[in-house]
Amino acid sequence: MKDFLLKQSLAVRTNVLPEVRNSIENIKPDYDSVRHYKTDIIKWLKPIVDLTDWHVYPTNGITEGLDWWWGRSEYHIWSAPGEYQWVDHKRNGMAPHYVYQSIPSAIDGNYCPVDKHIKVALDLAYVGSTSVQKIELHDGVEKAFFSLSKPFGIRNVRTGWYFSRKPDLKRQALTESAKYYNYYAHDVGENIISNFDIDYVHKMLYNEQKRICEQLNFTPSDSVWLGTTTDNDFDKYKRDGNKARICLAGVMNEKT
Repeated sequence: MKDFLLKQSLAVRTNVLPEVRNSIENIKPDYDSVRHYKTDIIKWLKPIVDLTDWHVYPTNGITEGLDWWWGRSEYHIWSAPGEYQWVDHKRNGMAPHYVYQSIPSAIDGNYCPVDKHIKVALDLAYVGSTSVQKIELHDGVEKAFFSLSKPFGIRNVRTGWYFSRKPDLKRQALTESAKYYNYYAHDVGENIISNFDIDYVHKMLYNEQKRICEQLNFTPSDSVWLGTTTDNDFDKYKRDGNKARICLAGVMNEKT
C-alpha cells in the first residue's frame, strides 16, 4: 500500500461510488434544448456554508470559475504557500487586496478559519467529502467556488458553480440571457445533489479512511479522501513544508 501511494500522482483524483455512478449513468447529453438555468446548489450547501441570496453561475469545474474571476480581477491576489496553485498571483499593486483560500484546505484537507482579510475568494472544492462542519462567512468573503469533482469523483464531467455577493454582469448575460452553459454537467450535478446528502460520501468512506490511516500511521483529514503524514518518505507530497497530503482513493476498498 505504501509503495503504491509513493508512486501515485501529486494530484487528488477521487473515485465515483457505485451508487452515484448508477444514479447518473442514464443521463444523456442534451444537444438541442435552450433552457433557463436553475440550480439547487445553494440549498444543498447550506448545512456547511450559507450562500443565501448570493448570485450563482455555472462553470466547467472550479478551475474555470477561478480563471474567470482572477482573469478579470484588477486586484493583487495572495494565497498561503501550498494552496491550490492554479490562481495567478502576478498583479500590479503594493499590497495584496484579495486573499484566495480553500476550506477545507487544499494543503491538508482540513477545516480552518476563514481569513479575516477585507476581500476573500473561497474555494470549497473539498466540501461534500467531510462531515457537516459550519464555515462561518464574514462580509469580506465576496466570491466562492464549488464543484463535485473532489467529493464525488466526477472530475471529467466538469460540474461547477461560481458564487458572487454582487451580480457578475458578464457571467449573468452568458447564463441567463444567452443560456450558454454545460447542460450535461448541469444535469449530472443536479441529479447528484438531489439524491445524495452533503455528508453522504463521508459517511460511506469514513471507516475505510480510518482503516487505511491506522495501517499507515497517517492522520485522517477532515476530507475523507485524504490523510496526512510527516513521514520523510512522502516529502514530495508536502505542500506546506511540514505535513504531506496523501490521496487515499487509490488504496480504498474496491467497492469504492
